[in-house]
Amino acid sequence: MAKSHPTDYIDLDAGREGYIQSQSKFVPVVAIPKPGKLTPEQRTLRSIRWEERLASLVAAGGTIWAVYVATQDYGNLWRLQIAPPGPIEVCALGILAWLHAKYRRSTRLR
Repeated sequence: MAKSHPTDYIDLDAGREGYIQSQSKFVPVVAIPKPGKLTPEQRTLRSIRWEERLASLVAAGGTIWAVYVATQDYGNLWRLQIAPPGPIEVCALGILAWLHAKYRRSTRLR
């Protein structure tokens, strides 16, 4: 088996772009944006992400409520009676809002 030459290896720090060597430490040269300055794309992403999270919480709340209602009366659960209005609709509303957020993310211009 042929041995490779030590010059074939690239030093992990030497080959990195956007860094300079300063006192034997590599310091990033790339400008880091300040938290207060958001681009319009970042604002859109933030609102889509917010919509996804809120919709997930609504759907989870509806699911928890539906389980609570279903376990209150085991007799109705065994007879497969339809649950009272409320929890199923809340869960469905959360799922629809989550799907809407996913649709917004997929149609966002890049």
